[in-house]
Amino acid sequence: MSDIPPGWMKVNVGLINEFTSQPIDPARQPEEVFEVYSVPAFPTRQPELLSGATIGSIKQIVAPDDILICKINPRINRVWKVAPRTGFVQIASSEWMVLRSTGLSPDYLRYYFSSPAFRELICQGVTGVGGSLTRAQPKRIAAFPVLIAPLNEQKRIAAKIDRLFARIDTCRERLDRLLSGIRQLRQSVLSAAVSGRLTEKWRGSDSTGWTLERAADVCEKVQNGGTPRDGFVGPAGIPFLKVYNLVNQSVDFHYKPQFISSVVHEKELKKSQARPGDVLMNIVGPPLGKVAIVPDTYPEWNINQALTLFRPGKRLTTGWLYYLLCKGDNLAAILHETRGSAGQLNISLSQCRNFRFSIPPLAEQREIVRRVDTLFAYADALESRCLAARAQLDRLPAATLDRAFRGLLVPQDPADEPAPALLKRLQAAKANPSTQPRRKNRMKTSLTELSPETVLASIRHLPDDQFTFDELRRQITADYDSLRDVLFKLLLDQQPALKQVFDPERQMMNFIRVRP
Repeated sequence: MSDIPPGWMKVNVGLINEFTSQPIDPARQPEEVFEVYSVPAFPTRQPELLSGATIGSIKQIVAPDDILICKINPRINRVWKVAPRTGFVQIASSEWMVLRSTGLSPDYLRYYFSSPAFRELICQGVTGVGGSLTRAQPKRIAAFPVLIAPLNEQKRIAAKIDRLFARIDTCRERLDRLLSGIRQLRQSVLSAAVSGRLTEKWRGSDSTGWTLERAADVCEKVQNGGTPRDGFVGPAGIPFLKVYNLVNQSVDFHYKPQFISSVVHEKELKKSQARPGDVLMNIVGPPLGKVAIVPDTYPEWNINQALTLFRPGKRLTTGWLYYLLCKGDNLAAILHETRGSAGQLNISLSQCRNFRFSIPPLAEQREIVRRVDTLFAYADALESRCLAARAQLDRLPAATLDRAFRGLLVPQDPADEPAPALLKRLQAAKANPSTQPRRKNRMKTSLTELSPETVLASIRHLPDDQFTFDELRRQITADYDSLRDVLFKLLLDQQPALKQVFDPERQMMNFIRVRP
């Protein structure tokens, strides 16, 4: 059973591409303004308007509705449609492969080349060592399959995807606003907590129990850490915390855990011994403001020089101290005094010891922490649901494109002109000399006079029934476009002498000779 929907046709990319590269050196027209489609501009979806004097490399001229497929690091899905003409010469960098296919829906093609199936193909067989250095090969892309639907169905598919993507974008914006609101809610709760407004009714009108104290006076210990001279030991040692272990305002010791020996813990780094219930804050950034409570997963810990521990004294609870540091008022007050180099921000230990903490009575501290914990738990649950919805939403575009190009997104109309007939009609229009510009023949040797008969004769002399476009071209002295056009005619015959199949091993479309 065919996996191609009724009325559709599978051909290779090269057979529908009419684009012929026309290079241009914008620097030779320094006063001219160009509309430039560059890879760095793609995230904005807006081409740059640049003068020729500011463009330092050769570009290629493009036209409205051309489809640009990025060759750099094809694992990043970058497919762009050239916008309607605005009066400026439209050019693109050589890092784009350009596809031009008159008579087919450009939006349909743009979505097809963004679909998961095509992206999986284009990521195979890249050259380069990895990441941004990988390149997709245009010659290889030209041999990839493309599914062509009837023209009217192409338009219906593109319009439906447009509507669905617009709804996805709207939902994404709403979720982002909600997530931003949750972050603001946490800050509002902290502001109400440290100012006393959160427990105003609970406390009554008497606020004389609140005092403002230096951290060094209300903490049993305020101390930063160090780096062990003898390095680290196995998991039998004392757990050693670094800034990267402070994640989302809690300790995450699963990532790159390190340990020091008990001897180093008791001697060289004795001053920075930490224990469960201590509150940690990073003093080297950016970013500053990472805060966490030391958990009880180990009875003892130690810290490096980029962290400071605050150990609550008798008039201070761990929870209240933690929320005071999370609020960050002391940090904000001294940011202008931070020192460092090469973009680094440092807070000194003396600055930490001089932090000013609001100290309510212990009973009120516990009540504030209880209320903040309750409100934060509600915010966490809401945030978790939003993030789960956002993750589902992020999967919808790929799922939509997958359904679209399996013929499942829009209803099919039997009255639509089938894709084989569409391609045959377009081929006939291109073959009409009155509608085609004359192409300059740049072949150095004499070209074979091409016709379906001469091409078939050459095909019969090929050693194998299955062959590639390039293998046939080596057999025939002919230019690319002419040979492509004749192959199109042969494929669209009522009783075709050859057909196309996808070779999964070579990841490209091949031709197969059909024997009578």
